[in-house]
Amino acid sequence: MLTMRLEGHRTAVLGAGGAIGRACVRQLAELGGEVAALDRDKTFAEGALDGVAGTHRAYEADVADPGAVSATVEAVWADGPVDGVIYAPGIAITSDVADMAWPDYRRLMAVNLDGAFHAAQAFVKPMIAAKRPGAFVFLSSMAGLRGEAGASAYCASKFGLIGLTQSFAAELTPHHIRVNAVCPGNVDSPLLRQVSEDIAAYRGGDADDVHAEAAKIGAARRLVTADEVASVCVWLVSPAASAVTGTALPVDVGALVG
Repeated sequence: MLTMRLEGHRTAVLGAGGAIGRACVRQLAELGGEVAALDRDKTFAEGALDGVAGTHRAYEADVADPGAVSATVEAVWADGPVDGVIYAPGIAITSDVADMAWPDYRRLMAVNLDGAFHAAQAFVKPMIAAKRPGAFVFLSSMAGLRGEAGASAYCASKFGLIGLTQSFAAELTPHHIRVNAVCPGNVDSPLLRQVSEDIAAYRGGDADDVHAEAAKIGAARRLVTADEVASVCVWLVSPAASAVTGTALPVDVGALVG
């Protein structure tokens, strides 16, 4: 059995106030790691740390603003070096391409994909300068592996994260910095509830029925939990996954094979 401890390991979790981000924060802390919790609203980051044992810090970071990300990363590094980064912010919209509202599209891309580039650049520069090994984990999605009607913008952003992961990994291997993506299936979370409501409005029907359908996709016939996704993210960002880079790992309880 693998026993993993993270004493002396510091991880920055962006989107710390979301379901998966919060689960990552708590699991990292339970393993003895130190966490820098980042979110657009600092109170969300502080909420993720509420009741978590250890020495951790919360920061405000609007991932859509590269200047704000750079300033926050400077503050994070001023408080100590960073060994790993988990990028978990994400929003969703439901629309056909023909009907896309471009401000909504631009807002989604700014968070889901542009923000990942902003964070990647801001965090990796001091890692390389310090000659420190490290790891990045980006939260893609099952929607980054397969398209779906009405989800073109969301799928494009999540497919893009996988491209970023593969290219970034190739760039950073000489620096002993790993990069991986995690592709969750339908996660039991507030975001899935919101998406269910959007899909019901898009195609007609009841949001509860749409949500129930989401739990029937694939072999396992259930939703994924935030903790299940976080466990994979924490493993990938840890030294225990030292030989793993450039991957996009599904965590979907068989949604793509059922």
